[in-house]
Amino acid sequence: MGVVGKIESYQYYEMIDEETECVFDFETNGIKKGFRLPHQLAVVDINSDKIEVINNRIPSYELPNPTALNATTTEWSKLLEGPSLYEKIFHIRESIIQYDIIWAYNARYDDEVLQEALVACGLPPFPHRTDDKTICDALAFISLAGKLYPEIIMTPEENQKLETVFNNNFKEDSSIRWHQADGDVEATKKLLLKIKDNIPDLWKQRRQIFSKFARYNLFSNKIKYFYYKHVSKTLSEMLPIREMDRDNYYAINLNIFYQNGGLTKRNITTLKQGKKPKWLETPYLKTKFIMFDPEWFNLKGNFSNPSDEDLQTIVSLIEENLPIEKIWDKKEDEFLEEQIFGFPPNKDRESWDLFHKSMTWEEKISIKFSEKNSKRWALRIIFDNCPELLDTSHYKRMLNHIKDRWLSNDPETPYITIPKALNEMDELGEELELNLFNGYRDYLKDMKENL
Repeated sequence: MGVVGKIESYQYYEMIDEETECVFDFETNGIKKGFRLPHQLAVVDINSDKIEVINNRIPSYELPNPTALNATTTEWSKLLEGPSLYEKIFHIRESIIQYDIIWAYNARYDDEVLQEALVACGLPPFPHRTDDKTICDALAFISLAGKLYPEIIMTPEENQKLETVFNNNFKEDSSIRWHQADGDVEATKKLLLKIKDNIPDLWKQRRQIFSKFARYNLFSNKIKYFYYKHVSKTLSEMLPIREMDRDNYYAINLNIFYQNGGLTKRNITTLKQGKKPKWLETPYLKTKFIMFDPEWFNLKGNFSNPSDEDLQTIVSLIEENLPIEKIWDKKEDEFLEEQIFGFPPNKDRESWDLFHKSMTWEEKISIKFSEKNSKRWALRIIFDNCPELLDTSHYKRMLNHIKDRWLSNDPETPYITIPKALNEMDELGEELELNLFNGYRDYLKDMKENL
């Protein structure tokens, strides 16, 4: 089925209005990409009162992060209690991807947390990227509603934190536990339902706004679209003019193009040098920013398309001087946690399937892997769940790994260390020490002495 067929099929799903829809939110033990494993998930159904909360402990090779604990008002000891992440990951995954339309407030963050958690458990990171699933960013969508319909949705100019946006639109609700997953999904749901009830035209297009298939249609037909960046509340008029690859196009930002005087001799010189003028962008179709056809909302653009002559000149200069395929910067990832793409390796897919299907840890530990990263993740999973099955050499390897990480004095490490945890508690103050961190300082000192 081609792209047109997919768009038609997608529109059919919208017409019958049978999609299931949820909001999900993770509470995590970190803030750095790759090192923010979840300890709580909440999922609320948009169309019912159903809400589910899943708690798990963090892996035994991680330390509770004081900054994250402070943000979520969670006691440090709670992160060391309960079932492991591996024991809960299948429940976590299914609780989210059972829905057709999947919302999160700041979807990029929560989507990446899900990816990182899946890889840490030996699973493919993108189970939800199928034809019938759409990840929607509630932060961006609510911000757009405030931009287009300010008389209905009020969004602050600078602070777009969930609690602030909510309190701008509703009376303060003492029943909501802010910065707790269940409270945050309930607040997000209430804001989304306000749009559903009061701005039906915007709500009707919610899936198309985030759908990669709708974007393929806009880009392949070179239709002028609006590109909304909620961070700056900027609404740009964009014209795609040349395909790079399936997910990237060259596009003219018409706002900047005309502000800079259209196609100038300087622009032509810049293009001949293999550089992009400020108005030439390469938008990524799968971005969490919003793209939409202005005709969906009967909006009129402020800018006309450049002349056919100028467009042909620009396209010719692109084809002669700029890459016609997206070039991704290659880098060697230093840490295992950062090596998500391409996991699990093709050579080990069958082994990972067998690992997950095995009913006992004795069976799991007997599974053989070919690739280094698979072996390293399998070792961590077994150490975290059933360390007594490891032989002496593998057990010592994990202890040395933990020792190297926890005792590091490098303040730039992306993971939490004992010195960093102690310093963060000092910075957060004594008042919190009596509540969230009671006993944590002594715990860390004991761990440091016993490593």
